[in-house]
Amino acid sequence: MSLRSVYCPSPSFQNDRIHIAGDEHRHLVVARTVKDELVEIFDGNGNVWRAVVESVTKSETIARVRESRQVAPPSLELILGMSMIRIPAFELALEKAVEVGVTRIAPFTAARSNVGPGRRHDRWMRMVVEAAKQSKHYYLPKLAEPKAFGEVLSLPASSKIIFAERGGGSLKPALAGSPVLYLIGPEGGWTDEELTAAGKNGFQPVSLGAALLKAETAAIIGAALIRYEFDSSGG
Repeated sequence: MSLRSVYCPSPSFQNDRIHIAGDEHRHLVVARTVKDELVEIFDGNGNVWRAVVESVTKSETIARVRESRQVAPPSLELILGMSMIRIPAFELALEKAVEVGVTRIAPFTAARSNVGPGRRHDRWMRMVVEAAKQSKHYYLPKLAEPKAFGEVLSLPASSKIIFAERGGGSLKPALAGSPVLYLIGPEGGWTDEELTAAGKNGFQPVSLGAALLKAETAAIIGAALIRYEFDSSGG
């Protein structure tokens, strides 16, 4: 069984001991973490410590470091440009795309988005942390503030893909290297104007097959397919 992961962006060390407080401490308490249990602590920048729990109090968990390591960054920088959709569906896409290996998320409002982002950045960031812990991604994905569609089109990337329900081609020829930026439209689909604007900004339209997928499904499958093609080509 894999070790429980603990996210500490700025770990506090005292004599080879890490003091864990706040949300991560509360998670350990809820999970009934006990003395002498091994845990894995990471800072979101590739630093990982294996530690043994020495004590769990009301305010903090103290763990003694046994070993540390530096993990290499992901070979693929995968950026999800996700249009605003129904909040439960958006959050499902966010969580699962991070598990698959997305390294950056850029939410945006499309012409047919029927919901605004609201003030959910902190909640979404907590979801990103939990998904990274679940999937053992030691570099925490970045979550941008919501943007306009035009701002997302101008993000720099070696490969620019727009998954479209019409007029899309194959994925493999559209992959020119990392970073890969892929766009997922809203429930109502892209407008002709958006597809034209994307094409003018270097985006290649790609199809996910004959089936009409939900936006959240397309976000997850798109990430998995890009990773597969990138890995299989030795990129």
